[in-house]
Amino acid sequence: MNIVRLPEGELAPPEADCITIERREDGKFMLNGTALMACGDTDEAESISMIGSQPYDSYDDAEAAGLAWAAEHCAGEVQVSSIA
Repeated sequence: MNIVRLPEGELAPPEADCITIERREDGKFMLNGTALMACGDTDEAESISMIGSQPYDSYDDAEAAGLAWAAEHCAGEVQVSSIA
């Protein structure tokens, strides 16, 4: 999986497999993601989203969870956005 970390505040284009990490006022981090799931030898793809994850104590924990989620859904390239 190729990971592209975007500059802070820059969002991934709508058609990209991506995760977005947002810092909450209490210092914790929330995770959202979208991926076009096409695993295995199938020609069919399904769009899947994750909205409003559990809060994470650190940015790194949120990013690791988001990348694991993207890998489970066979993302080839994931763009990582962060919002302060």
